[in-house]
Amino acid sequence: MMKKSIFLFLTVSLFSVAAQAQQVIFGVKGGLNVAKLTDVDRSNTRASIHIGGFARVGLNEQWSIQPELVYSGQGYVADPPILDNYTVAVNYINLPIMAQYHIIPEFYVEAGPQLGFRVAAKVKDDGNTYDIGDGYKGVDFGLDSASGMTSTSDWDWALGITSASAALQTPTTGTRIPWRSSRYLTASVTSGSKNNQGISL
Repeated sequence: MMKKSIFLFLTVSLFSVAAQAQQVIFGVKGGLNVAKLTDVDRSNTRASIHIGGFARVGLNEQWSIQPELVYSGQGYVADPPILDNYTVAVNYINLPIMAQYHIIPEFYVEAGPQLGFRVAAKVKDDGNTYDIGDGYKGVDFGLDSASGMTSTSDWDWALGITSASAALQTPTTGTRIPWRSSRYLTASVTSGSKNNQGISL
């Protein structure tokens, strides 16, 4: 409940700022996602994909607010001491809301809260797949940070690296909670001419 209240407060605050927007542009993003559990022995990274869309709300030449809707393949690869490795695939629909700042037109940093909705949880072992959705709650909370580079052409493209290292996978059993860490290598494209945007990228 506390995490959801924090997310709601941050979301309302960011959208209150976004009410001063000069212009809104839309884009799509996707790329490689590398996830794991931190502070868990014999937990290796799982590589997957993420794909989604966003709206960039320009406030001025440096600042913008960027809500996103992203499907993300997450989880980890377990490496038990005796048994063979197996993959725990926990996939989410994530809703980050990022405050983005352009240090120079071609380079940005951003950060913001994220709400994640679990859409699938499975164990993949030796060609077999088992559903483990009952072992996880459906919603978790996280904080994202990112940096990247953008183009200065008419069609905006960007390459960035995002860290989502504060989100939780919460077992319904009430056992100790490991932190979920994800790294995203992302390419994105937005529509519209640079000359028509309310922000400078």
